[in-house]
Amino acid sequence: MTIMNNLCYFIIIIFFTSFDFKAQTIKGTVFHENKVVPYASVIIRKSENSSSIHQYTKTNKEGFYQIDLKESLDSIWVEVNALAFESQIKHLSSIQKNRQIIILNFNLENKPTELEEVVITKEVPIRIKNDTTTYNPESFKDGTERVVEDLLKKLPGIKVEENGEIKFKGKSIKKFLLDGDDLFNSQYTTGSKNLSVDMVEKVQAIENFNENAMLKGLVNAEDVAINILLKKGKTDLSGDAFFSYGIQDRYNVSMTGLFVNKKTKGFLTTAYNNIGNNYSPYDFSSEITSLSQKSEKEEQTKTLIGQGGFYSQLENKYHRINSNFNSELNLLHKFSSKITAKTNLGIYDDRLTRTNKSHTEYSINEEQFVINEIEDIIKKPRLYNANIQLSNKVNDSFIWEYIGKANYQEIDFDSNSLNNEVAQKNEVKTTNFFTKQDFNFTNRINENSAVTGVVLYSNNRAPQDFLLTPGLNIEEGNTNAVISNNQYSRFDKETFKTKGEYYRNFNKAKLKLMAGYLSVNNTLNSSLKANYSDGTVYTDRLYQNRMRYKYQLPNVALSLSYIKKQKYGFAILFNNQYYDIALNDEIRNLNRKEEKFVFSPIMKFQYVLNTKSNLVATYSYNEIVPSEEHLFEGFVLTGFRSFRNNSPNISFLNTHTYNLNYIYNDTFKVTRFSVSGNHNKRSNNYFSRNTINLDNTFTNSFLLEAGNRDYSLNLDFERYMHFMRTTLQINGSYALSFDKNIVNDSNLRDVESRLLFINCVLRAAFKSKFYIENNFSYSTIDFLLDNVIQNRFSSFNDTFKMTYKIRPDFKANVASNFVSPDLSKNNNYLFLDSELRYTPLNKRFQYALIMRNLTNNKKFETVSISDYSKTIASHNLLERYILGSASFRF
Repeated sequence: MTIMNNLCYFIIIIFFTSFDFKAQTIKGTVFHENKVVPYASVIIRKSENSSSIHQYTKTNKEGFYQIDLKESLDSIWVEVNALAFESQIKHLSSIQKNRQIIILNFNLENKPTELEEVVITKEVPIRIKNDTTTYNPESFKDGTERVVEDLLKKLPGIKVEENGEIKFKGKSIKKFLLDGDDLFNSQYTTGSKNLSVDMVEKVQAIENFNENAMLKGLVNAEDVAINILLKKGKTDLSGDAFFSYGIQDRYNVSMTGLFVNKKTKGFLTTAYNNIGNNYSPYDFSSEITSLSQKSEKEEQTKTLIGQGGFYSQLENKYHRINSNFNSELNLLHKFSSKITAKTNLGIYDDRLTRTNKSHTEYSINEEQFVINEIEDIIKKPRLYNANIQLSNKVNDSFIWEYIGKANYQEIDFDSNSLNNEVAQKNEVKTTNFFTKQDFNFTNRINENSAVTGVVLYSNNRAPQDFLLTPGLNIEEGNTNAVISNNQYSRFDKETFKTKGEYYRNFNKAKLKLMAGYLSVNNTLNSSLKANYSDGTVYTDRLYQNRMRYKYQLPNVALSLSYIKKQKYGFAILFNNQYYDIALNDEIRNLNRKEEKFVFSPIMKFQYVLNTKSNLVATYSYNEIVPSEEHLFEGFVLTGFRSFRNNSPNISFLNTHTYNLNYIYNDTFKVTRFSVSGNHNKRSNNYFSRNTINLDNTFTNSFLLEAGNRDYSLNLDFERYMHFMRTTLQINGSYALSFDKNIVNDSNLRDVESRLLFINCVLRAAFKSKFYIENNFSYSTIDFLLDNVIQNRFSSFNDTFKMTYKIRPDFKANVASNFVSPDLSKNNNYLFLDSELRYTPLNKRFQYALIMRNLTNNKKFETVSISDYSKTIASHNLLERYILGSASFRF
């Protein structure tokens, strides 16, 4: 009986003990910066230094884990491990005194990631920690790099556009920093195009960058910045001087200096060349918007009179015939830990020349004719720029900033043109003066809220004078010879803007409330006169404009974003605007007014498929006011054979925009892939009514309620394979556009265009002796009229570069550029370049022999098409030249 009683007591004790400990549960979530970490290992040990595992589990795809303790322990050590994160251990004591369920979460920290290295004998090429990707430049150089931009073009994930704009993973950078300081503001090409690559220790690409540090945690930062880490010992006073001179009086001279101490950072660059280089942030020789213009596009006014065509699909070194001087000074001084001042001063002077020829075949309404044009151009732009910025961090929660800018441009344009055997001389004088004052502040109320405010005022005026000799007859019935035409045009634009924003953080949700006021005042004064051989001067209201266009815009907006365990998120913006528009035409005594309430929503949804890929969908609807260049009614002579006017309409332009984007990003294999689809639908838009004859072209812009639409599919792929030291990039796009136009009294025509573009870049290094790069691109475009193909055009371009390290101090570089501007014709071009570089062991000096356009191409011919014309155009090139160069670093 005693035995039976003892056995019963033992069973009861075991039963209740087992029940008790089965109920003791430890669970939680493993995450990193609000993103869950799936499949992390969770280990329980009985003691801190024990190597044996007591219990073990893994987190699921949601980052969640749960462990039911198997036996009674007073204290345990819980360890979490995950790839690319630092291990983390937490100690739990007096477990039995706690409740049956213990919540234990882990917030892991990144550890530096070394990519695909088997045996580490030197520093790895790329490190990734948190939101920062750090590149070791020595792993990507091939010896041909001179400035930072040359290096950036070779780093995986970074792309440099033709205008110098830098992108990381397809996104334009917000800032270009030197050791964390923003020295250049929006004109960062001053640094990227001039800072010597020998001063660079590391390059960092920073994602989720927030320009305003006081808003950290209150906004979902999506910006990107590039940070250049400078070499130690190169930062007190350093720089380089570069001098090249060669046959045909070709020269390239530049000097840069960098000064850094605890309080001051300064960068000075001066350059003078006539071999097509442009080291400045300004561009006066292409239709591409420069970075200096892009940042202030909304505040700058328009110009109507043309100043020559300098576009070419070739690189600047082949076609840009210039004599350029540029100097930039950038200073940053910290008066104290709270007050910082920045100054940017710039001078730009150039002389651009070009001979353009074109042969255009028109086929319009069963009528066919040909126009031949020749123009010899000289363009002389001059620019003076001054920026000042002062910031004061009053305390840890309040900072204010003032930004002032003044920019003065003067352009003298002269050309001799031949329009179907009619010789004319063109002289255009353009001045452009732009000023801007900007004051803003940020007040951090507490950990979860802040307010910001902005007040901005800008003024821009751009007068133009155009003298055409001999002129065009604009008076009907007058048979006298026209000695000349005088076309005057001046746009003025005044902008005032104030805005306040309130930020609030609700853990997973972020709220922003905005209220503001915008006032824009545009004026245009223009007149065209004809000077006849009998001494009379004629003008008419048909060729005059005195227009005032003003709109005021109070607005209130709400923005809300929400993220759910980094699995999905959405953001919405509801923008409510009230427009008060007035258009006054004093010449025709016409006054138009429009008042309208506009609701413009923007919606974004993001879904995380896994740790490497996600889907992003966006939709927006917008109604915008017409731009000032679409509202003047009097004709303006814009070139030696072209006139332009409008049928004014102040109705709003409505656009629906849809975007779906799939993004794959494997940071460990340095692989990025994205594919996106875009669609724009407009219920109304501006269309052109073109009247073309042998002597003139008249273009009338008008608003039509028919609208247009376009579709595009884009692909972007990049992979870096370190074991081969190879980068592969593939970009492609296919676009459909449905438009309308009127040509020479035709009916409204439905025009469709189809564009296919493919680009492939391969960069590779072999045993550190051979470096090769091949850049291939192909494009084709079709124009259809009423679903029938009218014109088709395809082109091909392949650039191959090879660098061979003959000795550690001697390198040879060869480059070829094969261009087929029209695949339907056997009209191909081959450009050959070569360089020999010698660098003594002290590396302070470098000597080079530079050879350009060795095949001595003297002109380049291209083809362009529209739905009613085909143009064969050509321009002259920089002929073959050889330079000897020497550079010195200090």
